[in-house]
Amino acid sequence: MRIILPLLALGLWACGDEPDDTQAPVDTQETDTDTDADADSDTDADSDSDTDTDPKDPGMPAMAFAMEDINPSSASYGTVIDSTALADSMYALVFLDSRCGGCADVADDLWALMLDKPHWHEALTIFGVQSFSGYANGGDTIEAMVENNDQPYLVDVEENSVWVGYEALNHDMVIIDSDGTVEAWLPLYFWPDDMVLFTDWMTERYGE
Repeated sequence: MRIILPLLALGLWACGDEPDDTQAPVDTQETDTDTDADADSDTDADSDSDTDTDPKDPGMPAMAFAMEDINPSSASYGTVIDSTALADSMYALVFLDSRCGGCADVADDLWALMLDKPHWHEALTIFGVQSFSGYANGGDTIEAMVENNDQPYLVDVEENSVWVGYEALNHDMVIIDSDGTVEAWLPLYFWPDDMVLFTDWMTERYGE
């Protein structure tokens, strides 16, 4: 019996029932990785290519109009000047307001210059264009605009609104070509200094 007990213990040890302290621990670390590499690469490539245009810019279509000449000294006084009757000819519109302190000087100086240059006067008719509000509210200021010149002086009308159509300011001059488009815009804002701007353009176009 004394011999059997030690042999039994030896057999149990050989079968491995004792815990093995050297066994490597089981790796329980999470090894899953997110392989979703999707990226939103959409970009908004739209661009606004619209550009603002000025109706006074060269090449723009001329505005149609029908305006009465209110200068008693003009050969066309009392008649309605219609743009369709001016087709195939060059003309200029100079925007003036009888309430503007220097506008009468512009009208008078332009008329005097054109008389001094007969070939200019023959080639280009200049129409003064009185603003509608100035005509309606200007009272006797109109007289100063026409007393020293025989230039046709047309009065804008609300229905026509040439001033609004051309986005005009006092002293703007728009020259219309025979093809019915704007040939030149001369901003004669600083008169009489800008007489040079006008005479230079006329000289280049029609000679001395």
